[in-house]
Amino acid sequence: MSEAGKINILSQLFFNEELSRDNSGSLTEKLSKAKTAGLEKLIIWSVRPEYLSSLVSICREVGVSPHLWYPMLADTPVDFDTDAFKIVRTIDSGRSEILESQKAGGEEFEFLCPNKVRQEEAFLSRFEEILGLADFDGVFLDRIRFPSPANGIGEMLTCFCDTCKERSRATGSAFEKAIRGFLRKLGSKRGMDEVLETLKEFYRITGEFLEFRKSSVLQLLTSYSDRAKNLGLEVGVDLFSPSLRNIVSQDYERISRHVDWKKPMIYCKTMGPAGLPMELLSMAQILMDHALRLSEREALEIIGELTGLLLPESFEEIRMRGIDQKNYELELNKIDQMNLNPVTRIFPGFEAVN
Repeated sequence: MSEAGKINILSQLFFNEELSRDNSGSLTEKLSKAKTAGLEKLIIWSVRPEYLSSLVSICREVGVSPHLWYPMLADTPVDFDTDAFKIVRTIDSGRSEILESQKAGGEEFEFLCPNKVRQEEAFLSRFEEILGLADFDGVFLDRIRFPSPANGIGEMLTCFCDTCKERSRATGSAFEKAIRGFLRKLGSKRGMDEVLETLKEFYRITGEFLEFRKSSVLQLLTSYSDRAKNLGLEVGVDLFSPSLRNIVSQDYERISRHVDWKKPMIYCKTMGPAGLPMELLSMAQILMDHALRLSEREALEIIGELTGLLLPESFEEIRMRGIDQKNYELELNKIDQMNLNPVTRIFPGFEAVN
């Protein structure tokens, strides 16, 4: 089969118990079958990093390439308190569509500020320490972004910590002022066209600060990527779907110059953080919370206009069925039109079930 015709199969494993003779044998058997089916890479993580070495040994035994999963700005696996590094918001967070089941599973999705993190060498030292626990082939960097709509509008429109204010200079103050003006305007708009124009105006006048956010994410990502590559490791990164990349400040084109491969999360059915249904529903709900005269259909139509995605007419339809799978192709087309590093591989992520 030609390289162009191949399907690259990657999977993830979060393992939160010590390997025993029984579960070790079971895992070895399952990975052997997956390898036969075409599994190339296994991205692994454990809340107990000391378990990682045993998992990597099993990967080596069956011929699957082991890669470390590493969340950079939320649920970061450091061994010190991170409260001082959390993002600072300027308005109340508002409604959040983060599922309680996510938090019940131990994931908080409380984001740290990339600029504060970059100032503290202890984060990178911990990263290197975990990389050194096992014989990994690579690392898969995740949650390298600002909060998404699913975290609520207050966290989405950040960060206003002293570090960000100092580094962004006047643009940070202008962004804060623009947010308050934007929310006041939304509350006074009567129709869909007025709301859409208000949104477009907000993006126009805040472009400089939004660019600062992208650079903040990129600089932190680069420091981690460089550190991993210096250790001879391959670097992959998990990214939001193309239509939402700017909202979380992920610059596909510049990021592609610092990683070996990328996985755009084009999840049309997943009702969870980074899944298009949850994020789009959160965006539409934010609009309805502030532009009180909008209907669900109008809010979704506005989001569809801004993103170029095909959306249903009701929130219930998104909750029950997600969004049309045709959006997967639309998102891939957007990637094709980008000026990406030609040697960076793209492994689109999608759901295996409908």
